[in-house]
Amino acid sequence: MNRPAAMARRPLAAHDAGVDKLDELVDWPRLGGLGWDPTREVFAPAANNVVFGFLECATAGCERVAAGDAGLCRSCRVRQRRQSTVRGVDELDEQTAPITAGGDGLCVLCCTPGHERPVRSGGLCRACVSAIGQRGQAVAAYLDGDDEFPPATPRPSFGRCQVAACERWAHRGGPTLCEWHERAWRHAGRLAGDAFEAWRTSAPAVDFGSREAVLRGLGRRVQVELLYGLQCAAEAERRTPIDSVQRAAQLLRTHATPTIAELPGECFRRLPLLAFARDRVTLALTDPATEAAGDDWDLRVFGRPRGRLHFGHISQPWLKEAAKCWAVERLGTLEHAAQRPNVLERVVHCVGMLSESLRRHRRDRGVDPALLSRADALAFCADLANLETAGRFSRTTRGIWLAGVEQFLRETRDMGLTGPGRPLAGLAEDMAVHRSDRIPRRATDDEEGRALPPMVVDQLLAPAALQLLENVAGSDVRTMVELQARVGRRTAELCQLRWQCLSFDEIIDETGQPRPAPVLIHDMPKIAVRGYHLPIDDDTAEIIRTQQARTEARYPDTATSQLALFPAPQHNPHGVKTRPTAGFRDSLRSWLDIHLPALVGPSGEPYDRSTITPYSFRHSYAQRHADAGTPVEVLAALMGHQRLTTTQGYYRVTQKRKRKAVDVLAALQLDRGGRRDRPTVARLLEAEHLRDAVGQVAVPFGVCREPTNVKAHGHACPFRHQCFGCTHFRSDPSFLPELRGHLGRLLADRERLRATVPELEDWARNAAIPAGEEIAAVRRIIDRCEELLAELSEDQRAETEQAITVLRRSRAQLDTSVPVRFLGVIGQPSPTLFPNVRREQQASK
Repeated sequence: MNRPAAMARRPLAAHDAGVDKLDELVDWPRLGGLGWDPTREVFAPAANNVVFGFLECATAGCERVAAGDAGLCRSCRVRQRRQSTVRGVDELDEQTAPITAGGDGLCVLCCTPGHERPVRSGGLCRACVSAIGQRGQAVAAYLDGDDEFPPATPRPSFGRCQVAACERWAHRGGPTLCEWHERAWRHAGRLAGDAFEAWRTSAPAVDFGSREAVLRGLGRRVQVELLYGLQCAAEAERRTPIDSVQRAAQLLRTHATPTIAELPGECFRRLPLLAFARDRVTLALTDPATEAAGDDWDLRVFGRPRGRLHFGHISQPWLKEAAKCWAVERLGTLEHAAQRPNVLERVVHCVGMLSESLRRHRRDRGVDPALLSRADALAFCADLANLETAGRFSRTTRGIWLAGVEQFLRETRDMGLTGPGRPLAGLAEDMAVHRSDRIPRRATDDEEGRALPPMVVDQLLAPAALQLLENVAGSDVRTMVELQARVGRRTAELCQLRWQCLSFDEIIDETGQPRPAPVLIHDMPKIAVRGYHLPIDDDTAEIIRTQQARTEARYPDTATSQLALFPAPQHNPHGVKTRPTAGFRDSLRSWLDIHLPALVGPSGEPYDRSTITPYSFRHSYAQRHADAGTPVEVLAALMGHQRLTTTQGYYRVTQKRKRKAVDVLAALQLDRGGRRDRPTVARLLEAEHLRDAVGQVAVPFGVCREPTNVKAHGHACPFRHQCFGCTHFRSDPSFLPELRGHLGRLLADRERLRATVPELEDWARNAAIPAGEEIAAVRRIIDRCEELLAELSEDQRAETEQAITVLRRSRAQLDTSVPVRFLGVIGQPSPTLFPNVRREQQASK
């Protein structure tokens, strides 16, 4: 990139590699398009610039920046308030005073080349105002002449102000200074000689209120650093008013430091632009090798978007060096989704805890890794246990720290850091945290899930509550809460939705006709999935359409392919940046803690609002699907989980509620003929609960008590899974959705197979067609279940429906709630040849 000529001509006392590197990083043509004039060394952006733009003064002929709601610059606002003593001054209200490159207005008379004099009052210079006062003329008579005086003639110019950083015209001679610098010169003691020369060289420019910032007089490096900061501000679309650039240049001139970083700390507090420029310059001049040598890392140097790593709390040199090597390896090899800064910070913090334990327990303070053994690892585990007992942190935190140290030691060994000459050389193999030492986070049988009760969700999504949220945080945040409650995405996935996230897939409806079905298209960076299609309903699609229209109206000049669905409210003039997750969490927290009225729990008790987070809606989404009987493997796909155990952690049923639900439905259990199996039971005894737990197994539409099948966990039925004709089969109303679905499949299969006359032989078709007795048995059980529910009182029915919900939720938590491969094939199972070979193949998987 070519440097401007004005930059190249300025000599340096010594070679500065830093400024040369910045010269290469500065996009000079783009900076020129933003308003940089290298010849005059002035930054003058256009008024309509989205980053540096400003509002022009409404006074005719004034090109200063408007300040305040009146639409006037400070000078015009003062002039408007002040009563002029010049007669006929109103005659100039509609005239336009010439404006020079320096931004100061010229006298309407003294404005020709060689006669330039600045405006003093009423559009006239000081000398013209004085002459009008002495003559007693009106302005028009002064300019055009009258019977007593001829037309006025322009006076010679005094030239430019002698201050090096100023481009204004001098308003009088001796010394030739502009009005502002003359006042500053008098305040400085009317300097002369060498003192005047030094003063005029370092005096600040008078660009406050003007539409340009004068960078003349700054050192070469400081000027390039400030320009690079302005370029970064434009790239980040960080709103930067022109007066901020002017004040930054003034501070740099006043302190005369060789770099921005050497300014006093108060300058960065007073002016965020200087802090921003210092940060970007430091980032540009730092390479990964230099950053890795320190103990405080800025992860942006390594290509990460954010985050810091601190190694100062690790006292042993070998352990600190190993931690740095591990962090560099992780930063260089992991995918973006897996190298989130908080993961790295957590592991490095865990290593710091290990360092503290070694320093406290060992006489040599742990400086020699070859002397460590399993006893030191056990001492570290005991330290964490003691801190947990003392209430310093929770059991969950203890498990996280143990897992972090286990991961660190395992991965550093895999990286070869225990080899000769490496940081962990000589470290014993038993110096490790074994998996048996870790504290897995497991939910107890009586622990509730983190899903919000439906009653609480209804209160949060009530129109009055949502309207309050919109008043507090805006319509975007309200839509985000509504959408999150419906789709249950991760918070980052919700915030990063693009404008074009709504699409439609073609499906076949109940009538056999194709119709469009809405889907939400989004990325899942956590599991490296792009363009995931989530089925949604029409109401959710309408919410997205409304938000699309709102965003498009807000940014009409940006293509919808570039827009974010929820644009960031700051530093985002084009609407392409997504709303940060922290901002969404803060808005939700403020709404819940400050503005929302008290919430009521399921039993009428006050509900603890501090437990509600954006992720609570994701847990509620999973819970809602589990209650509806969605298979766990389907729910895992909807949630974007790679393991079923992860999905199971999103919803939970306590043992107490499960036991109560079993008691309620025990009296409604039916056999194959639709007869009640326990008609007089009100509550199962403990022995009966245990007998049911060990003496039956789940089958697609109920439970099976056949001993051989129970022993084989439902996979070895001696009757080829003819459940509806088996005396060992039991069902109850909680299986009604599955029973109705199975009946529909049987009826559809019967009609379809009856029509396959050419394709099947009679014996094959007769064997494949569902038997009428099976259809009748299914209908009999369905009808009987519906009759039992209809016979219940209103209170009993409510209790039974709640019990059904609990049991269905419990089934959804199983890895495989039923032998899934048998669904829909009861009555027509395929023959299994060589069953022993098949079982061995399944076992090997």
